[in-house]
Amino acid sequence: MMRSPGFSPVSALLWENWRLTRREGAQRFAQGIIVAGAVLAWSAAFGAIGTNTARWAFFLVGMTYVPLWVSVAKLNGGRFMDGYRPGYPFYFLYTRPVPTFVLVGAPIAYLVASAVAGYVASALVLRAAFGYPFPLLSVAACIAAFHIAQWAAQWGTSNKVVQWLGSMPAGLGIMALAFWRFREWPARFDFLIGDYALLTLIGVASFGLTVAGVARQRRGDARAFNPRTTTRDGFSDWLAGLVRFPCPTTSATRAQVWFDLRSSGLLVLAIGAALAMLLPLLFAVSGPIAAVRPYAIGVSAFAWPAALLFLPGNAFGIRRRQGHAFASTFEATLPRKTAPLAGVKVLVRTACVVAALIVVGLSAWASLSLVSGWMSAAQKMAIGPAFWELPSSQRGALVGPEAHGVLLLQHTIQQTFGALAGSQLVALAIVIAIGVAVLVALRAAHAALRARYPRRLNIATWMLLVHGLVLVLLALAVRRGIASALALDTILRGTKWTVAAGTVFATVYLFWSLLRERLLPPRQAGVALLASAAFGAAWFTLLGAGGLHIASMPAIDAAWMLSPALLPLTACVLAPWSLSRIRHT
Repeated sequence: MMRSPGFSPVSALLWENWRLTRREGAQRFAQGIIVAGAVLAWSAAFGAIGTNTARWAFFLVGMTYVPLWVSVAKLNGGRFMDGYRPGYPFYFLYTRPVPTFVLVGAPIAYLVASAVAGYVASALVLRAAFGYPFPLLSVAACIAAFHIAQWAAQWGTSNKVVQWLGSMPAGLGIMALAFWRFREWPARFDFLIGDYALLTLIGVASFGLTVAGVARQRRGDARAFNPRTTTRDGFSDWLAGLVRFPCPTTSATRAQVWFDLRSSGLLVLAIGAALAMLLPLLFAVSGPIAAVRPYAIGVSAFAWPAALLFLPGNAFGIRRRQGHAFASTFEATLPRKTAPLAGVKVLVRTACVVAALIVVGLSAWASLSLVSGWMSAAQKMAIGPAFWELPSSQRGALVGPEAHGVLLLQHTIQQTFGALAGSQLVALAIVIAIGVAVLVALRAAHAALRARYPRRLNIATWMLLVHGLVLVLLALAVRRGIASALALDTILRGTKWTVAAGTVFATVYLFWSLLRERLLPPRQAGVALLASAAFGAAWFTLLGAGGLHIASMPAIDAAWMLSPALLPLTACVLAPWSLSRIRHT
């Protein structure tokens, strides 16, 4: 077991921050190289790497190090969607004879330096592997200033409202500056002296505010870090207090639905509504302001994937504090069976996520019609049936590249949904609804298993990352003629069938375990089988609509194409099994 060095408070602080972030830092380093390298390697496999592909890779590796270190931010507890609870996390050091400047400076210096070093190392590796000049100094300065400003808002106050309002101006300013210079890359990505001076000023001011805020917390002048049980803390609690409706007492299931809606469902709906209001505003502003159009397109393109990634969240309500993950005592001791409890939580979160996605989707579709404000009257008149018969380059020159991209997306969606029959649209709705439920269940199970088996899950995660890194390096070696394409194809086929066999084995084992431990009642087992059958039938219908005829395929290929139908059953047995490991330990 590692022990903290006893040389000085500074070395102890640095050691503690390294101990907290070493795994996350290694994971980000591997993730940045693997994800960006996979994009570049995939593009290189089909020809030369284009400018847009390089920009996507640059964006992915940069955004890997922009977020704060989650392992440090979550020490105070709270929820991810709330940005965790604000306040200085190392408050046990308040009684030590150490200046506040050191208590704040040492952790911030380490956290900023580690983020910058991770990006520089990832950029150098990608530059050496693919030959693209990923910028170093300018992006490192942006990451450093952004982290200092965000840590100032995270540590300098114990008030959630002040944290949110304080993190927005500096963060948005730095991001706007970075995106403004990003348009010139890969030709150049150079900052002027004034840009560096602005970033330095933001960093120095943020650090000073952090020291002053932590000093107030240390003296006891600020609000108490641990609020009383009668007070509310966080946006979700404030929203639950704002929207009041009585708890039904006629049924335990209805009461559980009420509790899940109040605790997390309303927050999901509020985030979806906020994102839905943001999209039309961006498109409306981008009419007279041409510089906003790329941001409007980018936010619209990432609205659905971002909502689908973050909104499912942690349906089981696993909490974290001071590096310890645990389930709510109230929910862990409820006199209810695990499978019905898990089913209600997953279904409530699924309903809220689907409703939020529908609102975001309708808002995005309505926002696409506002692209007419980007064009002149002559350009609007040129859009007609004959417009889509022209080559892509002529269409872009006629209405502008940005407007052409939005119009092409709108035309493609219309053509795709217009070609589907009524039964196929119903099948698509079933696949989306059950797919969101599977995603919610898997995210909830991951949070529960990470709290119960953190070391085993970390080992499995690292094995997947290393395997992905090997595939990226092997693809790069095949491109350069060092390795054989047959070896890469063999490994990919082996990976595919290993995942399929592992999923089947895990599903059978978990289903048998739940029945043996009497955690899955027969009614819930029948519902799980029925959901899998419905998803399989809908999936089969969509494959036929896409032109894939399963009956004419070889048996192995047909089985692989139908394998996603097993995912609902896997999620239905994994969710209650993982929740039972938390409740009964």
